Amino acid sequence: MRRITADELVMVQDPSAVPKDKRLSNASLLILVGLTGAGKSTTVERLTNDLPVAALLPDRRSVTDELILPMMTGNRSPVSDRVERFRLTAAFKERHPGGMGDVLRWLTLPAVLPSGAILFDGLRGEAEVTSALALPAARFLVLECAPEERLWRLCGRNDPFDGTHGRETAATGEGAESIRAGLVEQKFDSLVSGDVLDRLTRSLADLNIDPAVVSRGAAIIVEESRHYDPDAATAALRRLAPNRTLVVDTAATRPADVAAAVAAKWPDLMDV
Repeated sequence: MRRITADELVMVQDPSAVPKDKRLSNASLLILVGLTGAGKSTTVERLTNDLPVAALLPDRRSVTDELILPMMTGNRSPVSDRVERFRLTAAFKERHPGGMGDVLRWLTLPAVLPSGAILFDGLRGEAEVTSALALPAARFLVLECAPEERLWRLCGRNDPFDGTHGRETAATGEGAESIRAGLVEQKFDSLVSGDVLDRLTRSLADLNIDPAVVSRGAAIIVEESRHYDPDAATAALRRLAPNRTLVVDTAATRPADVAAAVAAKWPDLMDV
């Protein structure tokens, strides 16, 4: 499998200016659709291990770092704060409503690639997937996961990239009261029912999860929800391209079963 790096890609908004063999629009493409904590990284690992994936595009983060953020800031200085990144990408979407979906349509590929499917992680929201539907050979693997399950994963993954600044609750002590206060302060209670919030608070407290870690994860999930509606994205794909769409609940489906479902739905992707 070829791992394509971001510096090998160029955005060209006029596809007719690009040779056909370098247009991503002509490639057999499998696109993951899902929010932070939905299991995209695990799914990518499993798909590349179990299926004959020819090439892996740089992930959403890398494409954003190398192509989108420099366009928005005017320089190549890194933007590590996740909430600030959401703000900048939202500004990009004001100019280009299809967001990352538009970017995929503009990307040119390296000259030499193995034959077979290309994998991309990933798209979010209705506007992005609707734009990417213009890629005629693209298939969409939607990874669904409830907000509380995604928060569990963020609390346990300890990913340095998931840092935010200025959004944490002031509480640093352990216990259900501090955890609940942080969740409410970040407005996580707007995404789940009262019963779910109560169970989640007790479970996190029982495991002695640091309230600051919970607050950081909640901030990421809530901020993301302001920009992307996963239900609207799934509904659009099911309505506009049901044969090109596969939806799985990653909280209830093992990674190996996700890969098997992809192979069963789209056997032509297995051709190399």
